[in-house]
Amino acid sequence: MADVDTPTVDGSSVPRRVVGAVQAEVDGELVLLSPADFGYFGAEGPGPDVWALVDGERSVDAIVAELAGSYDVAAEEISGDVVDFVTALVAAGLAEV
Repeated sequence: MADVDTPTVDGSSVPRRVVGAVQAEVDGELVLLSPADFGYFGAEGPGPDVWALVDGERSVDAIVAELAGSYDVAAEEISGDVVDFVTALVAAGLAEV
């Protein structure tokens, strides 16, 4: 669940990585380090693919569309999960909208 200070993320939000966010692969899992508090955030499954598309140019809807095509699933099936993941990235200080 998002912190009360976390901006609302929806399909039109355009997330971008924060400056100083660090990423590394550890035991096959993407691990992200927040520059704000040095907290870490693990991303597995489709999480690394979402992270790769968080570039400050694509909206959440565009990220969903790209992933839906890559995974051959309906956008409606993954939209909520992508919004939740981006919201978690924002709450962790790894992305901003």
